Amino acid sequence: MSEGVALTAIFRRDRLSGRDTGFWLVMGGVLLVYLGFVLAIALATLAHIDRRTLGRVICCPEVQFAIRLSLFTATITTLLAILMAIPSAYALSKYRGRGQTVIDTLLDLPLVLPPIGLGFLLLVFFRTAAGQAVETHLMRFVFEVPGIILAQFAVASGFALRVLKSTFDGLSPRYEEVARTLGFSKWQAFSHIVLPLAKNGIMAGTVLTWARCMGEFGATVIVAGAFALKTEVLSIAIFLKWQTAEIEQGLTVTLVLIAISLFALLLFKKIGNYSAGST
Repeated sequence: MSEGVALTAIFRRDRLSGRDTGFWLVMGGVLLVYLGFVLAIALATLAHIDRRTLGRVICCPEVQFAIRLSLFTATITTLLAILMAIPSAYALSKYRGRGQTVIDTLLDLPLVLPPIGLGFLLLVFFRTAAGQAVETHLMRFVFEVPGIILAQFAVASGFALRVLKSTFDGLSPRYEEVARTLGFSKWQAFSHIVLPLAKNGIMAGTVLTWARCMGEFGATVIVAGAFALKTEVLSIAIFLKWQTAEIEQGLTVTLVLIAISLFALLLFKKIGNYSAGST
Protein backbone atom coordinates (compact mmCIF):
# COMPACT_ATOMS: atom_id res chain seq x y z
CA MET A 1 0.00 0.00 0.00
CA SER A 2 2.81 2.40 0.96
CA GLU A 3 4.64 1.62 -2.32
CA GLY A 4 1.53 2.51 -4.31
CA VAL A 5 1.18 5.82 -2.47
CA ALA A 6 4.87 6.57 -3.06
CA LEU A 7 4.58 5.83 -6.80
CA THR A 8 1.48 8.05 -7.06
CA ALA A 9 3.31 10.87 -5.32
CA ILE A 10 6.30 10.53 -7.66
CA PHE A 11 3.99 10.53 -10.70
CA ARG A 12 2.21 13.68 -9.56
CA ARG A 13 5.49 15.43 -8.68
CA ASP A 14 7.04 14.60 -12.06
CA ARG A 15 3.95 15.70 -13.93
CA LEU A 16 3.76 19.00 -12.06
CA SER A 17 7.49 19.65 -12.43
CA GLY A 18 7.36 19.17 -16.18
CA ARG A 19 9.88 16.31 -16.32
CA ASP A 20 7.51 14.20 -18.43
CA THR A 21 6.27 16.98 -20.69
CA GLY A 22 7.64 15.33 -23.82
CA PHE A 23 6.01 12.02 -22.93
CA TRP A 24 2.57 13.57 -22.45
CA LEU A 25 2.94 15.70 -25.59
CA VAL A 26 3.49 12.54 -27.66
CA MET A 27 0.65 10.60 -26.02
CA GLY A 28 -1.79 13.50 -26.11
CA GLY A 29 -0.75 14.42 -29.63
CA VAL A 30 -1.52 10.94 -30.96
CA LEU A 31 -4.90 11.04 -29.18
CA LEU A 32 -5.72 14.42 -30.74
CA VAL A 33 -4.74 13.22 -34.22
CA TYR A 34 -7.01 10.19 -33.92
CA LEU A 35 -9.83 12.32 -32.51
CA GLY A 36 -9.39 14.72 -35.42
CA PHE A 37 -9.62 11.79 -37.84
CA VAL A 38 -12.95 10.66 -36.35
CA LEU A 39 -14.33 14.20 -36.27
CA ALA A 40 -13.23 14.83 -39.88
CA ILE A 41 -15.27 11.86 -41.07
CA ALA A 42 -18.32 12.93 -39.08
CA LEU A 43 -18.12 16.57 -40.18
CA ALA A 44 -17.61 15.57 -43.83
CA THR A 45 -20.82 13.55 -43.61
CA LEU A 46 -22.73 16.45 -42.06
CA ALA A 47 -21.40 18.86 -44.66
CA HIS A 48 -22.90 16.83 -47.52
CA ILE A 49 -26.38 16.52 -45.99
CA ASP A 50 -29.08 19.13 -46.45
CA ARG A 51 -31.52 19.56 -43.57
CA ARG A 52 -34.51 19.19 -45.87
CA THR A 53 -33.05 15.99 -47.26
CA LEU A 54 -32.44 14.73 -43.74
CA GLY A 55 -36.07 15.24 -42.75
CA ARG A 56 -37.38 13.79 -46.00
CA VAL A 57 -35.23 10.66 -45.80
CA ILE A 58 -36.01 10.00 -42.13
CA CYS A 59 -39.75 10.33 -42.80
CA CYS A 60 -39.49 7.98 -45.78
CA PRO A 61 -41.45 4.74 -45.11
CA GLU A 62 -38.54 2.66 -46.40
CA VAL A 63 -36.06 4.20 -43.94
CA GLN A 64 -38.54 3.99 -41.06
CA PHE A 65 -39.01 0.30 -41.89
CA ALA A 66 -35.22 -0.17 -41.86
CA ILE A 67 -34.93 1.56 -38.47
CA ARG A 68 -37.66 -0.58 -36.91
CA LEU A 69 -36.26 -3.80 -38.36
CA SER A 70 -32.72 -2.93 -37.25
CA LEU A 71 -33.84 -2.18 -33.69
CA PHE A 72 -35.92 -5.36 -33.55
CA THR A 73 -33.33 -7.76 -34.97
CA ALA A 74 -30.40 -6.24 -33.05
CA THR A 75 -32.31 -6.48 -29.76
CA ILE A 76 -33.38 -10.10 -30.33
CA THR A 77 -29.88 -11.09 -31.45
CA THR A 78 -28.25 -9.38 -28.47
CA LEU A 79 -30.59 -11.15 -26.06
CA LEU A 80 -29.75 -14.53 -27.63
CA ALA A 81 -26.02 -13.76 -27.69
CA ILE A 82 -25.89 -12.72 -24.03
CA LEU A 83 -27.93 -15.75 -22.94
CA MET A 84 -25.40 -17.90 -24.78
CA ALA A 85 -22.33 -15.94 -23.67
CA ILE A 86 -22.93 -15.89 -19.90
CA PRO A 87 -22.78 -19.67 -19.28
CA SER A 88 -20.30 -20.28 -22.13
CA ALA A 89 -17.88 -17.58 -20.96
CA TYR A 90 -18.08 -18.76 -17.35
CA ALA A 91 -17.38 -22.37 -18.35
CA LEU A 92 -14.52 -21.26 -20.61
CA SER A 93 -13.07 -19.10 -17.85
CA LYS A 94 -13.11 -21.90 -15.28
CA TYR A 95 -12.13 -24.85 -17.48
CA ARG A 96 -8.55 -26.00 -17.08
CA GLY A 97 -8.06 -29.25 -18.93
CA ARG A 98 -7.19 -31.00 -22.15
CA GLY A 99 -8.17 -29.22 -25.32
CA GLN A 100 -8.51 -25.85 -23.60
CA THR A 101 -6.36 -24.06 -26.18
CA VAL A 102 -8.14 -25.74 -29.08
CA ILE A 103 -11.58 -24.82 -27.73
CA ASP A 104 -10.49 -21.24 -27.07
CA THR A 105 -9.04 -20.94 -30.58
CA LEU A 106 -12.14 -22.35 -32.28
CA LEU A 107 -14.35 -19.86 -30.45
CA ASP A 108 -12.19 -17.04 -31.82
CA LEU A 109 -12.98 -17.97 -35.43
CA PRO A 110 -16.04 -15.66 -35.72
CA LEU A 111 -13.79 -12.78 -34.65
CA VAL A 112 -11.10 -13.33 -37.27
CA LEU A 113 -13.19 -14.47 -40.22
CA PRO A 114 -14.66 -11.70 -42.41
CA PRO A 115 -18.43 -11.38 -41.91
CA ILE A 116 -19.05 -12.09 -45.57
CA GLY A 117 -17.15 -15.37 -45.14
CA LEU A 118 -19.37 -16.31 -42.19
CA GLY A 119 -22.37 -15.55 -44.37
CA PHE A 120 -21.13 -17.95 -47.04
CA LEU A 121 -20.55 -20.65 -44.43
CA LEU A 122 -24.13 -20.25 -43.17
CA LEU A 123 -25.45 -20.37 -46.71
CA VAL A 124 -23.50 -23.57 -47.41
CA PHE A 125 -24.96 -25.13 -44.26
CA PHE A 126 -28.49 -24.51 -45.50
CA ARG A 127 -27.60 -26.41 -48.68
CA THR A 128 -26.88 -29.55 -46.65
CA ALA A 129 -29.52 -32.10 -45.70
CA ALA A 130 -29.56 -30.85 -42.10
CA GLY A 131 -29.93 -27.24 -43.21
CA GLN A 132 -32.73 -28.04 -45.63
CA ALA A 133 -34.53 -29.98 -42.88
CA VAL A 134 -34.30 -26.91 -40.64
CA GLU A 135 -35.71 -24.70 -43.38
CA THR A 136 -38.50 -27.14 -44.20
CA HIS A 137 -39.65 -28.23 -40.74
CA LEU A 138 -38.46 -25.54 -38.33
CA MET A 139 -37.99 -22.06 -39.77
CA ARG A 140 -36.90 -20.40 -43.00
CA PHE A 141 -33.71 -18.39 -42.70
CA VAL A 142 -32.40 -17.79 -46.23
CA PHE A 143 -33.68 -14.47 -47.58
CA GLU A 144 -35.96 -14.04 -44.56
CA VAL A 145 -35.90 -11.91 -41.38
CA PRO A 146 -34.74 -14.84 -39.18
CA GLY A 147 -31.72 -14.97 -41.47
CA ILE A 148 -30.82 -11.44 -40.36
CA ILE A 149 -30.87 -12.54 -36.72
CA LEU A 150 -28.83 -15.64 -37.50
CA ALA A 151 -26.23 -13.65 -39.43
CA GLN A 152 -25.96 -11.02 -36.70
CA PHE A 153 -25.62 -13.76 -34.08
CA ALA A 154 -22.84 -15.48 -36.01
CA VAL A 155 -20.85 -12.24 -36.21
CA ALA A 156 -21.59 -10.58 -32.85
CA SER A 157 -21.79 -13.51 -30.43
CA GLY A 158 -18.00 -13.80 -30.37
CA PHE A 159 -17.73 -10.23 -29.05
CA ALA A 160 -20.14 -11.00 -26.21
CA LEU A 161 -18.26 -14.19 -25.36
CA ARG A 162 -14.86 -12.50 -25.24
CA VAL A 163 -16.03 -9.53 -23.14
CA LEU A 164 -17.75 -11.78 -20.61
CA LYS A 165 -14.83 -14.23 -20.44
CA SER A 166 -12.51 -11.33 -19.61
CA THR A 167 -15.00 -10.23 -16.97
CA PHE A 168 -15.16 -13.66 -15.33
CA ASP A 169 -11.37 -14.02 -15.56
CA GLY A 170 -11.02 -10.79 -13.59
CA LEU A 171 -13.27 -11.88 -10.70
CA SER A 172 -11.62 -13.23 -7.60
CA PRO A 173 -12.75 -16.83 -6.91
CA ARG A 174 -12.61 -16.17 -3.16
CA TYR A 175 -16.09 -14.65 -3.05
CA GLU A 176 -17.61 -17.72 -4.64
CA GLU A 177 -15.60 -20.03 -2.39
CA VAL A 178 -16.77 -18.20 0.73
CA ALA A 179 -20.38 -18.47 -0.47
CA ARG A 180 -19.95 -22.22 -0.90
CA THR A 181 -18.59 -22.57 2.64
CA LEU A 182 -21.71 -20.75 3.89
CA GLY A 183 -23.93 -23.41 2.34
CA PHE A 184 -24.69 -21.86 -1.06
CA SER A 185 -25.18 -24.29 -3.91
CA LYS A 186 -23.24 -23.73 -7.14
CA TRP A 187 -26.36 -22.23 -8.75
CA GLN A 188 -26.94 -19.92 -5.76
CA ALA A 189 -23.31 -18.79 -5.66
CA PHE A 190 -23.40 -18.07 -9.39
CA SER A 191 -26.68 -16.14 -9.34
CA HIS A 192 -26.15 -14.27 -6.04
CA ILE A 193 -22.39 -13.66 -6.11
CA VAL A 194 -20.86 -14.06 -9.57
CA LEU A 195 -23.53 -12.37 -11.70
CA PRO A 196 -23.79 -9.22 -9.51
CA LEU A 197 -20.00 -8.88 -9.52
CA ALA A 198 -19.97 -9.28 -13.31
CA LYS A 199 -22.78 -6.75 -13.84
CA ASN A 200 -20.64 -4.05 -15.48
CA GLY A 201 -18.99 -6.56 -17.79
CA ILE A 202 -22.37 -7.97 -18.80
CA MET A 203 -23.59 -4.45 -19.53
CA ALA A 204 -20.50 -3.72 -21.61
CA GLY A 205 -20.90 -6.96 -23.55
CA THR A 206 -24.58 -6.21 -24.15
CA VAL A 207 -23.94 -2.74 -25.53
CA LEU A 208 -21.01 -3.79 -27.71
CA THR A 209 -22.98 -6.73 -29.07
CA TRP A 210 -26.02 -4.58 -29.78
CA ALA A 211 -23.93 -1.92 -31.53
CA ARG A 212 -22.18 -4.59 -33.59
CA CYS A 213 -25.54 -6.06 -34.61
CA MET A 214 -26.82 -2.64 -35.66
CA GLY A 215 -23.91 -2.17 -38.04
CA GLU A 216 -23.59 -5.73 -39.36
CA PHE A 217 -23.72 -6.04 -43.15
CA GLY A 218 -21.49 -8.71 -44.69
CA ALA A 219 -23.10 -11.88 -43.33
CA THR A 220 -26.57 -10.33 -43.44
CA VAL A 221 -26.52 -9.52 -47.14
CA ILE A 222 -25.36 -13.06 -47.96
CA VAL A 223 -27.89 -14.94 -45.80
CA ALA A 224 -30.90 -12.60 -45.82
CA GLY A 225 -30.33 -10.76 -49.08
CA ALA A 226 -30.91 -7.09 -49.84
CA PHE A 227 -34.65 -6.81 -50.37
CA ALA A 228 -36.29 -3.43 -49.81
CA LEU A 229 -39.07 -3.45 -47.21
CA LYS A 230 -38.39 -7.11 -46.41
CA THR A 231 -34.88 -7.72 -45.09
CA GLU A 232 -33.82 -4.06 -45.23
CA VAL A 233 -32.01 -3.17 -42.04
CA LEU A 234 -30.08 0.13 -41.91
CA SER A 235 -26.84 -1.35 -43.26
CA ILE A 236 -28.74 -2.89 -46.17
CA ALA A 237 -30.53 0.44 -46.75
CA ILE A 238 -27.15 2.17 -47.07
CA PHE A 239 -26.04 -0.48 -49.57
CA LEU A 240 -29.23 -0.10 -51.64
CA LYS A 241 -28.82 3.69 -51.71
CA TRP A 242 -25.26 3.26 -52.91
CA GLN A 243 -26.35 0.84 -55.64
CA THR A 244 -28.82 3.39 -56.99
CA ALA A 245 -26.28 6.23 -56.71
CA GLU A 246 -28.40 8.06 -54.11
CA ILE A 247 -25.31 9.28 -52.28
CA GLU A 248 -26.96 11.98 -50.16
CA GLN A 249 -29.74 9.64 -49.05
CA GLY A 250 -27.17 6.97 -48.23
CA LEU A 251 -25.18 9.44 -46.13
CA THR A 252 -28.36 10.40 -44.32
CA VAL A 253 -29.13 6.78 -43.45
CA THR A 254 -25.52 6.42 -42.30
CA LEU A 255 -25.99 9.43 -40.05
CA VAL A 256 -29.12 7.85 -38.58
CA LEU A 257 -27.16 4.67 -37.82
CA ILE A 258 -24.36 6.70 -36.21
CA ALA A 259 -26.85 8.65 -34.09
CA ILE A 260 -28.53 5.46 -32.81
CA SER A 261 -25.18 3.87 -31.98
CA LEU A 262 -23.91 6.99 -30.19
CA PHE A 263 -27.10 7.21 -28.16
CA ALA A 264 -26.70 3.58 -27.08
CA LEU A 265 -23.07 4.11 -26.09
CA LEU A 266 -23.83 7.30 -24.15
CA LEU A 267 -26.71 5.59 -22.38
CA PHE A 268 -24.40 2.72 -21.45
CA LYS A 269 -21.79 5.11 -20.05
CA LYS A 270 -24.43 6.94 -18.03
CA ILE A 271 -25.79 3.68 -16.58
CA GLY A 272 -22.26 2.41 -15.99
CA ASN A 273 -21.26 5.57 -14.11
CA TYR A 274 -24.44 5.35 -12.04
CA SER A 275 -23.76 1.70 -11.20
CA ALA A 276 -20.17 2.47 -10.26
CA GLY A 277 -21.28 5.34 -8.05
CA SER A 278 -23.93 3.29 -6.29
CA THR A 279 -21.61 0.39 -5.41
